[in-house]
Amino acid sequence: MKSVEMVVAVEALAASGDGVVRVNGRSAHVPGVLPGERVRLAVTRDAATLVEVVERSPSRVEPPCPVFSRCGGCAWQHASPEAQRDARLALLRRALPRELREVDIAWHGSPSPWAWRTRARLAWETHQGVVRLGHRARGSHEVVATTSCAVLDPVLDGALAVLTAGLGAIARRGEVSLAVGDEGRPVVCVYPEGTLGPEGYRAAETLRAKGFAGLALHVSGVEVPAVWGDARPVVPGADGVPLRIGVDGFAQAHATLNHALAEHVVARAEAKGRRVLELYAGAGNFTVGLARVASAVTAVESDGGAVEAMRENLARRGIENVTVRREPAEACVEAKGDVVVLDPPRTGAREVCEALAKRSNVRTVVYVSCDPPTLGRDLAALAGRYAVRDVAAFEMFPQTAHVETVVTLERATGAAGRVVRSAGSAS
Repeated sequence: MKSVEMVVAVEALAASGDGVVRVNGRSAHVPGVLPGERVRLAVTRDAATLVEVVERSPSRVEPPCPVFSRCGGCAWQHASPEAQRDARLALLRRALPRELREVDIAWHGSPSPWAWRTRARLAWETHQGVVRLGHRARGSHEVVATTSCAVLDPVLDGALAVLTAGLGAIARRGEVSLAVGDEGRPVVCVYPEGTLGPEGYRAAETLRAKGFAGLALHVSGVEVPAVWGDARPVVPGADGVPLRIGVDGFAQAHATLNHALAEHVVARAEAKGRRVLELYAGAGNFTVGLARVASAVTAVESDGGAVEAMRENLARRGIENVTVRREPAEACVEAKGDVVVLDPPRTGAREVCEALAKRSNVRTVVYVSCDPPTLGRDLAALAGRYAVRDVAAFEMFPQTAHVETVVTLERATGAAGRVVRSAGSAS
């Protein structure tokens, strides 16, 4: 298809990390560019492709990753930390209900933009006898081979070569979930494509012995994984005691900043002497800190593996004032509590927030979100009953557009959706 070249200005960054430009009266997304830059594009009827950056932004930096232009893992390595912060805050503000878009947002930056990631999902495929392990290419299922990843914790980065050498003996292709486990050693969950013969299981057992604390092999059609060693990830708990996660269960990928996140949630809940209802509790990331100060905690989680891990984490600490319920969060909104803490998945908590807005009398709601659009939708649902007290953003995912947000709300006595107390300026 014939293309036409044109020079345009980059207006903003999208949630995907791509630059937003206007071409022939329509918006288009272009990877690898920054707001304020002028770029030359090759434009067809269906796409706009970057030819060159004509005028560079002062916020542009040289990406350290040799596969940055192809890998789909980190879209913002070409932007300075300050530019990344400003872009995330702008994306967050645009997602909030209109009446909240000028609210102060307290910013909690990552101590380091590199070597922060303590868990990752990768893919592998065998091509002409050579195993390629890495993230998938942008907009493609192709695997971009990675021998070293700048955002990975050194423990995990050091495991890439071992995995690359061993995965091909298990299956031709599949996915792996890599995390830090017991004694600071890596753990891995392997998801091969297709069925496996005995040789695949033997290869997995051999791979586990090469420096991994544990390996879990999830074979299609087999309900229970084969496990060698202890394949459970371990993260630092907010109370200083290690927190064990279910095999391939959810945990924040930024262990250092997660400590600050958990402390913030516990502080905002003001749970001393109060009853806390915690929804989407997971393996107890916030539970263990809340239980230290609350009179009682009801922790609700629907995933069986996470519930098992949470019970173990509580028992290890001798915590006895937590009632654990394995149920959907939506079924427990009316459980007794003075404070509600919720940390839903990316899809948000529409049903929970609608129920809270209709009939809840709890004084405080602390909402932890990993997705600004669903957060904005859910805050709009809460606006009739609760007013925003403060908003904080955490840089849990340096080099990407993702941001973790904590919004504290109090039962409103005035205008719906008003700000009760601001959080302090972003920094």
